[in-house]
Amino acid sequence: MFWTTEQVEGMLTVLKTSPDRTVIYKCLVKLRTDLVKDKTGIELFRTSGGIPVMVRLISKLNEKIMEVVLSILGNCCTDEQSCIEAVECKVISPLVTILKTIPNPVIQCRACRMLGNLAKSKNASQYLHVHYAAIAPAICHIIESTSAVQTRIMAFRVCRFLLVSSQFLKHFLISNGFLQLMRIFVAVMKNDEAPKEPIQDIEVSTLIGLKRNQHREKYFEEVARNLEGVRSDIFDYQMLKNSKRNCDFALPKENGAAVELAYEILKCLVLISAQQIGMKAWESISRNTSLASIVCFVKEDGDQRASALKILSNFCKDPCAFYMLSTADAIVAACEMLMAVNMVKPLTESESRHCINIISTLSTDACSRSKIRRCGALRKLVAMIRDSNSQSERSSLFHILNNFQYDNISMELLLYEGLVPMLVRELNDYLTSDDEHHKRRREERLQGGKKRKLTDPTTPETLSKFSKTHEDFDSPSSSPRSYRGTSPCSSRSMSPVCKDLLSNDDDDNYSPACSDDDEDEDDVSSNLMNGDTKDRRIAANRAQTSNVLDILKLIDEGNDPIEDTLSDKEDLEELSSDVPSKLAPFRNQAGDTIDIIENLIYRITLMVNKRVELGKPETLDTLIRAINLFGANNNFANALTNILLESQFFAQIIKHGVVHQLYQLTKVEEMRKDGFAFLETLTNVGESNYGKEELVRLLRCDDLNAQQRAAISVAYIIKSHRLLYQFLYDGNALTMLFDLLLRKRDEDHFANEAADAVSAMSRYTLGIVLPEAELAESSAGICSKQLSESAPLHENCDMRFLVSGEEVDSTLTIGFNKQVLCDTSEVFNKMLNSDFREGHDGEIQLQDYTESGLRYFLHLIGCHERHLAKPNYPALLQAFEMSRVYIIPEMEAILQQRLIQFLDAHNCLRLLEWALKNYHAELTETAISYYLSSPLPPQEKMILFRAAEDSTYASEWFQLLNDAVFERCRSTGY
Repeated sequence: MFWTTEQVEGMLTVLKTSPDRTVIYKCLVKLRTDLVKDKTGIELFRTSGGIPVMVRLISKLNEKIMEVVLSILGNCCTDEQSCIEAVECKVISPLVTILKTIPNPVIQCRACRMLGNLAKSKNASQYLHVHYAAIAPAICHIIESTSAVQTRIMAFRVCRFLLVSSQFLKHFLISNGFLQLMRIFVAVMKNDEAPKEPIQDIEVSTLIGLKRNQHREKYFEEVARNLEGVRSDIFDYQMLKNSKRNCDFALPKENGAAVELAYEILKCLVLISAQQIGMKAWESISRNTSLASIVCFVKEDGDQRASALKILSNFCKDPCAFYMLSTADAIVAACEMLMAVNMVKPLTESESRHCINIISTLSTDACSRSKIRRCGALRKLVAMIRDSNSQSERSSLFHILNNFQYDNISMELLLYEGLVPMLVRELNDYLTSDDEHHKRRREERLQGGKKRKLTDPTTPETLSKFSKTHEDFDSPSSSPRSYRGTSPCSSRSMSPVCKDLLSNDDDDNYSPACSDDDEDEDDVSSNLMNGDTKDRRIAANRAQTSNVLDILKLIDEGNDPIEDTLSDKEDLEELSSDVPSKLAPFRNQAGDTIDIIENLIYRITLMVNKRVELGKPETLDTLIRAINLFGANNNFANALTNILLESQFFAQIIKHGVVHQLYQLTKVEEMRKDGFAFLETLTNVGESNYGKEELVRLLRCDDLNAQQRAAISVAYIIKSHRLLYQFLYDGNALTMLFDLLLRKRDEDHFANEAADAVSAMSRYTLGIVLPEAELAESSAGICSKQLSESAPLHENCDMRFLVSGEEVDSTLTIGFNKQVLCDTSEVFNKMLNSDFREGHDGEIQLQDYTESGLRYFLHLIGCHERHLAKPNYPALLQAFEMSRVYIIPEMEAILQQRLIQFLDAHNCLRLLEWALKNYHAELTETAISYYLSSPLPPQEKMILFRAAEDSTYASEWFQLLNDAVFERCRSTGY
């Protein structure tokens, strides 16, 4: 039937003016069945001023009229503008009163439906906030008292839209709404066809140790947790040999209304689980219900699998739900989902995250870990880490594996599946990655503190801190230095948040009359007028007597009853809409991933059976890199120490050159002590019988690289002089070291290591050190005069020296004072004051010296002050020689100390050659000591050695090096 505005206004006039309830009822039925059934009718009804009339009629005491009015308003509230107009007409208070006082299930159903549509409207729902304290108890009372399934469905629908607010949840929990919800859910999901297992007789002996009123299974789980570190296989098989998935709950597919109710409750649970519930609520829930009714939805072909996994994952963040999740076999269901293959409906990314979160939380329990191990999920977890490209997912998986650190059986299995290479790869990525997260974490550790991760600012109310669990007991596989690690059981990185929980929910408003239409009703508001004018509303309220008979006739023509008064359902699309699949990305869990990797590697090195992967080059390199970055006050250093102490890895450590890498730590001031501690550890192994045999075997093997690395390692770690002499002389290790330093090839293979090894052996093992210059204390002043190349060296120059110039056959003349020379040296006095040619001519010829050497020598004679500036070393050496020739002992002693003081890589060869040429034993020893023990960079040391190899005294130099080393070994080792 086509309705006009005049007809609607006339009908509303009758409703406002007629005192006859029968007429009013028939008018309402006509409007409900013929007009308020689609978008156009609702818009016409609203623009004709129908909403205020219905709000006034809602308080009629006649239940038949109230029922139809609620049905009309319920349909009208599928329109946004109608919702706003209804709340502006103050419909909420009478609606709440109806919910609280009218026990009629039909009226309750229609009132809940209308309230649900109001709650779904973004603008109208704001008016409900002040009524939460009244709405929550009323809804909970209806849920508890009514037996009508449709009424409960509508009540839970209201809860679903209001539970987004934490304030409503507070009142809902106070009214025991959560408990009632779970009781109904358990009753609906109860599987009466499940086979009943016979109760086994309990022996008296099994009850020994039970606490008062403690169930036997709870006691056994307690014992199992304490036993796991000792023998996890003791209870593994006993607990799981007959364990099966809980079959006590199943979806009643034959009962469509029950299925609809279960789905509605499931949607409510998604919202409840995303917020804090509190211990008091959980206590009542744990005593009276079970989460197994939710777990039963987690199966390969489950339509509501995503919702159930999200609920369980969210509950994992609440420690009060831990026991209920464990007893409901949530961890078994999550493992089965991860392990399932060829699923018709594969796991989505969010479902996989939920499964990981459930396992991560529940794996802190020993019995849960045994279930994971026995069902084979450990292999799957390792495979997921290996194949995953997501840093956050790998982080969560490592948190799970960390919970198995004291379970020897599980750790053996994980190691067999390749846990060590994965840990090393992850640690290496962490140390070398340019990712912002990794950079930030590296900076935090370098600053000395492990900063707590900040909570996501967009979700402050939905995330809770789970207290860290410290494991204080010593594992049988651990060292006396027990690691007090934090178990990452508080993983809530996958727990979703309240925000946008309904973002993917159906946008269609509830409309039973329009439920057969496929069109969305969200667009109704866009097609309506903005509102009625004041004049229009006044005109609509005027009674037009001329049309009353026509209206009554119209009513009589449409006496059809309201269709299916109790079948007010949501749209099928809304019912089937899944919970939003969007999840916040993984948050880093308590104890960052790097801490978990650190702890796992350390625990692996404590195990009795060491995996060969621990001794591989990439493992050792990565650990040393971590120590370089974070220092040695952590378990990376402890793990490396455990590996170094293990004799089975000694040969690999030698071949890979780890000793040289450890020596590099001693060059960093902060790491110096720790570097020597690592080397001392290797010394203990190397000087043992096994270590000596390995070094001898490597020195005599056919692999040249292994020989060279063994020779280098001998120089670093062998501290016993007797053993060192045998390796250097009998094992030919010293010759190999010098060959590496002197070999002139393009690649210079191991030359750098050999240079450092010679320095370390000479300084720290043989005690060869550079003599320190002994500068005599003097009261003389400090000479600040710059030595000029042309200025006169004295004011009264009455004699001269002749030296060779830079050009061939050229001679330079340098004047000086005769009396000063004679006073300084008796040799000069005899030369210049006698019948010698120098005395007659007043000149001394020194063709073997240079101008700079002579000038420096004469400057020292004329200036009796201290000279602190670094001189020209060749000039200093010539001045020293002249002080010896002209017998000036004071100057000779000073210049010898200055030769030692200013000795460096550039003039060491010059000093050695002069000392050998002039048979100066003390300076020869100084030069040889410098060659052996100077802490030069490897490249400079190689240049120093190779320059000496080209010297005239190369053979003498090489022999002196060997003699110095062997003499030191013999003098203290025998």
